This record gives sequence, C-alpha cells and structure tokens, in this order.
Amino acid sequence: MLRTRQASRTDRLVAVCAHRGVSLALAVAIAGTDHVVHQQQLPFLWRGLMDEPCHLATAMIVLGALARWRGRPPSGPFVWAMLSASVLIDLDHLPLELGSGVLTAGTPRPYTHALWVLVLLVVAAAAARWRRRVSGSARAGSVAVIAAGAAWGVAAHFLRDVATAPIALWWPVSSAGILVPGYWYLAALLVLATLPPPHRRP
Repeated sequence: MLRTRQASRTDRLVAVCAHRGVSLALAVAIAGTDHVVHQQQLPFLWRGLMDEPCHLATAMIVLGALARWRGRPPSGPFVWAMLSASVLIDLDHLPLELGSGVLTAGTPRPYTHALWVLVLLVVAAAAARWRRRVSGSARAGSVAVIAAGAAWGVAAHFLRDVATAPIALWWPVSSAGILVPGYWYLAALLVLATLPPPHRRP
C-alpha cells in the first residue's frame, strides 16, 4: 500500500512536469533568476541558493519532455535519482570553497563536472540491465533504473552548466573550459518545454 501511494505521488509529480504550461513557466523563472544573478556579484552561498533551484527546474523540464515522449511516467526510482543527481553533483564544489583545490587544479570546475561521469553512469546502467536480463536479479534491475535516472539528472545539470560558466567537459583528455551562449540554453529549454508527444498509431 505504501509503495502504491509513493508511486501515485511520483506519477502526479511527473504529470505536473509534463504539462507544457508548467515547463514554460519553469523556463521563464530560470531566465528571470539568471538575469538577476548576472546583474549581481553574489557570494558562493547566495549563488548556490539561486542556482540549485534552476538546476532542479531544468531537470523537471527535461523529465516532463521525457515523460511526454514516452507516453507514460518513468518509475519512481528513476525520477528521484534524476532529480537528486541534477543537484547533488554540485557537492563537488565544496572542497574548493573550503580552501582545497584537490578537485579543481587546472580546470574551471571540478573534475567530476565532465562527460566521463555521464559515460560511467550510462555504462553502469547498461551493465546492470544486462545482468538483470541474464540472471533475473531484481537488485540489478533497480541499479539499472537508478543509474539511468542519475545519468539523465547529470545530463540536465550539464545542460545548464555549459551555458553559465566554463566547464571542462572533456577532462581528463582536455582541461579547456567550454562555454556556450546563454540563449542556447534557454532555446533548448523552450524546445524541451514545448516538445509534443509523438504521434502513435492506436
């Protein structure tokens, strides 16, 4: 009964995210927040308090587009792993704020803000799915779902990061920072927010 109730809550959350009006409102809120942040020289704590909700909103827009495209909500573990990963990856900034460059020496952002983390999560999800298919292990199935959700969350995080400050996506191959114009990010959000569900035959 408890699991059913939790699934129902998750499905309602996904339904809200999948509503294109909600996604557009989130995109507008992100644009407004970024405008305020760019006009102010804020300390780390205040920047984080404004930036993390934008990361979460970005992930919700991506989640809504994914749900519309699939025609059904993803599972609860996938959803919570995705939304959590879209924010928690920023914990890697803490060492630098505490005075240690152990994760940032030579790069504009921590080493874990790079595509290798995304690749690792995708490989973990694929490996767990293969093990689930071969052995029938329910635990492997859960790992596959959570890893896939985390991969989507990290991808949504990078979608925002690459437009807000340089990020060494190709580390350790290259430490060069990559930065795209902010309007590319907003355009991507608008496309995702208005993405219609695919036409399916009855």
